[in-house]
Amino acid sequence: MIDFNANRIIRARQGLPIGLPEITRAEEAAEGGCGVLGFAANIPIAGRHVLTASRQMHYQGNGKRGGIAMVGLDPVQVRTDADTLRSHTLLQIALIDPQYRQEIEERYIQPNFEISQAYALDHIDDFRAIDGLAVCPPDVWR
Repeated sequence: MIDFNANRIIRARQGLPIGLPEITRAEEAAEGGCGVLGFAANIPIAGRHVLTASRQMHYQGNGKRGGIAMVGLDPVQVRTDADTLRSHTLLQIALIDPQYRQEIEERYIQPNFEISQAYALDHIDDFRAIDGLAVCPPDVWR
C-alpha cells in the first residue's frame, strides 16, 4: 500500500535548498501545463492516430500528466448506450502496477464519481506482436 501521508511529503522536502527565488505565476506558466489532445473528425478514426498525436504529451517536463478529450464516440465501442455516453464522463486509468487498482478506485474514484460501469480494456497477450512497441503497455480500466 502506498502511504500518501502529508507529513511524509513534508519530511521529504526538508532536505531541499533554502533561499531559492520564488517562482512567480508567469514563470510557472511558462513551464507549460498538462497536455490535452482534442481530436475531431467526421469519419471513424483508428485509435493509432490518437496515440501518435498523444505521444507529444508523454513527458511534459513539469510532472503534470496529459489527457485526451473526445466527442462522437461510438456507444457500442465503449460498451454503453448513447444516453449514458452523453450524460456521463468516460474515465480511463492506465495502471503501470495493476495491484493498486482497487486502492485507487476506493480512494479517488468511488468517493468522487457515480460509476455506471467499470471494466478492463481488451489487450493482447504478446505486446511484442505490435511493431515498434518496446515495453509492455499498462493495463487500462474504463
